[in-house]
Amino acid sequence: MTSIPNRMKAAVCTAPGAPLVLKDVPVPKPGPGQLLVKLESCGICHSDLHLRDEPLPAEFYPRIFGHEGIGHVVAFGDGVASPALGTRVGLPWLFETCLDCGPCHTGAENYCPDQSARGVEHNGAFAEFALLESSFAVEIPQGIDPLRGGPLLCAGLTAWSALKRSKLRPGDNVLIIGAGGLGQYAVLIAKSRGARVIVVDQDPSKLQTALGLGADLTILAGPQAGQAIRQAGGADVTLNFAPSPAVWPTICEATNPLSDVVLIALVNAAMPLEALWLIDGGHRVFGSSVGTRQDLRDFLEFATQNPLAVDVEAIPLSAANAALDRLKTGDVVGRLAIDFRLPH
Repeated sequence: MTSIPNRMKAAVCTAPGAPLVLKDVPVPKPGPGQLLVKLESCGICHSDLHLRDEPLPAEFYPRIFGHEGIGHVVAFGDGVASPALGTRVGLPWLFETCLDCGPCHTGAENYCPDQSARGVEHNGAFAEFALLESSFAVEIPQGIDPLRGGPLLCAGLTAWSALKRSKLRPGDNVLIIGAGGLGQYAVLIAKSRGARVIVVDQDPSKLQTALGLGADLTILAGPQAGQAIRQAGGADVTLNFAPSPAVWPTICEATNPLSDVVLIALVNAAMPLEALWLIDGGHRVFGSSVGTRQDLRDFLEFATQNPLAVDVEAIPLSAANAALDRLKTGDVVGRLAIDFRLPH
């Protein structure tokens, strides 16, 4: 049995807009219905950068971010009998929901109006130990490497569920805007579903990475990108992973009639959506947010059978803030993940 200390190391955001600092903090105690998990890894997500640089209300601090965690169950709170001690589980974005609203009852719990998120309302997995609601525990299959598996819990899951919600059919053209980590997972998933994949990005090196993952065509972002996509057959499904409203003209020009446009990136500015374009084209434009527990189970099973060759770079817990800085400057090829085996 794992020995549980009283204190642990965690990367903590101490105040709104403050950098993450490595601190010695108490190990959390699992309450009723909760599990205590000893972390093996935790992916670094662009949402963590948003949380650091676009601060939460002051009452949320100090806060531990991190929602792509994988670890082993080491203790139970009252009323919990499973999963068994030692089970490897995931700690994704969704911490808990009400379980009793319309979305929760219809398999759309990620749209529960009373949901809470790991790293927002609750401390996350940039720490040696973290809490997990037993009803939201998803077991990690044996075939998933914990370091490479961490980013699957948000980046990969988000791409998976966005494509699942679209009307993608084999042979369709899928346009992926943004070839960072999420876009790279989307390339691999879309190709597995028989799509022809077109990728747009402003970084030529990321376009090369997308080609290496199987993209059929890559196009440098800019004023001519939409027309280039049209000449290549247009887009039947578009996934936007670029956090900027500047991509909207490209999307509008690239889409085929009756296309799906799925918005995933956190764009805080208004997008210039024109009703006439929407009506004349018969398009569907909708947002997609992470995924449900069942989505995660389905995706992890898929990833077990279809290893996703996105590059994952291991970093120590002490480098969490520097990792967010690298995300901000675009200095990341695939994904970054904390490896808790590395010296802090």
